[in-house]
Amino acid sequence: MSWWRNYFGDDFFELHIDLFPEEKSRAEVGGMIELLGLPSGSRVLDVPCGWGRHTRLLQEAGYDVFGADISEPLMRRAERGSNAPGYAAADIRFLPFADHSFDAAVNVFTSLGLFLSDDQDLAALREIRRVLKPGALFLLESMHRDDVIAHYSEKDRWELPNGIQVRVRRRFDPITGISYERLQWRRGEERGRKQHALKLRTATEIDHLLRHAGFTDIEYFGDWDGTPFSHTTESLIAIAQSR
Repeated sequence: MSWWRNYFGDDFFELHIDLFPEEKSRAEVGGMIELLGLPSGSRVLDVPCGWGRHTRLLQEAGYDVFGADISEPLMRRAERGSNAPGYAAADIRFLPFADHSFDAAVNVFTSLGLFLSDDQDLAALREIRRVLKPGALFLLESMHRDDVIAHYSEKDRWELPNGIQVRVRRRFDPITGISYERLQWRRGEERGRKQHALKLRTATEIDHLLRHAGFTDIEYFGDWDGTPFSHTTESLIAIAQSR
């Protein structure tokens, strides 16, 4: 399933922009800077970068940042919101950067799992490791299976501040670990449907992938403030070193 090729369009932006207010994005970038301990001027890769909400703030903080994403609509939004060049339309498994180009890389908002395959996610992780300098750091932020399943809802609905009403149906396959979601939205006379699938992994499985991809010295956190990771924390944040 290659649902992700066309999923992240302008409607995705409209469905998610209100979920990420400026103060939330700034808190996340502040956490990235603290957890990575990067000096100003470091060369950082934000992949996938979406509409650049983190890329732009990292640029403002004094880093030499590049963003890469497969979604052309989101990339256009990123470029409009940035004062500096540094975006590339690219598949995370085939990055247009030379070996050992970056001092750090960040992968945020559960991008690992979109391909529904360990082999393809390993390819993405190895590609990120390829463009990192030896000893450089990689930050991965993701939901994890323990927390998602503890709060799993097969039906859900909500209304966004921009007036979009959303209804969702979900189905989880416990053997493959894949969650399937069908979403319907409406705003006035506008209507839309979207569907996606995501492979949910435990922290154990994520750790295995990172190590198999060549990352070492992995530390885990449960929030951007450095809270220790546990099976009850909403997020899993891994800081790993490239061999």
